[in-house]
Amino acid sequence: MSQINILDEIILSNNVVESFYNQYNNNKDFKDWTSSNLPEINDCERQQQNNPWHKYNVLGHILHSVEEINKQTKHLNNNDRRILAYTMLFHDIGKPACHIVREKDGKLIDSFFNHNIKSERIARKILPNLNFNQQEIDIVAKLVFKHDIFMFIKEQKTSNPYWKVLSYDLIKQEIKDLSQVGDGKTLMRYLIMVGRADNLAQNEKMTAQSLAMLDKFDTMLDNLQ
Repeated sequence: MSQINILDEIILSNNVVESFYNQYNNNKDFKDWTSSNLPEINDCERQQQNNPWHKYNVLGHILHSVEEINKQTKHLNNNDRRILAYTMLFHDIGKPACHIVREKDGKLIDSFFNHNIKSERIARKILPNLNFNQQEIDIVAKLVFKHDIFMFIKEQKTSNPYWKVLSYDLIKQEIKDLSQVGDGKTLMRYLIMVGRADNLAQNEKMTAQSLAMLDKFDTMLDNLQ
């Protein structure tokens, strides 16, 4: 079995975290292939996340998020499941390259500004070597680039100029943007799944409000005229 097939099996399994670390720690061929073809994985394993929103290092968070997306996609065809699983594999892979330490509320925390941009670039570089066609690459890259949009959407208007208010017009705008690479409404549904998987792989003490907003976003998408 090729190393890509092994990675596919891991990424689409029910126990992504255990399966990945089993191969990564015990299969020298897989570890060497990963180091050569996905060197950012090693960087993610070394990158801690001293931040209230997180409880795993970057690689741990990524793997848990893949596991979480797989729970949501069991009703989808294998191709779409694979697209979404690899979206989660790549969504934070650029974090180590964007790492800074900053002070917030009197404490030093790790931050990773614009990591979505770096992650998208890495995805576009690597995905052609993982048996993805150009349309699939464009979809994964778009979802990776947009995976953090929900951080900046609130149910009510705030004084923060970077935060948008959840509305049907906003949802339509996002669907229009996603329509550049596929069926916009379907991809909007997938992006909500991505946001949910991302939150479920974070510190559960911080994510209740974000998950509730995603549920409301989902409901509004159902009711969109």
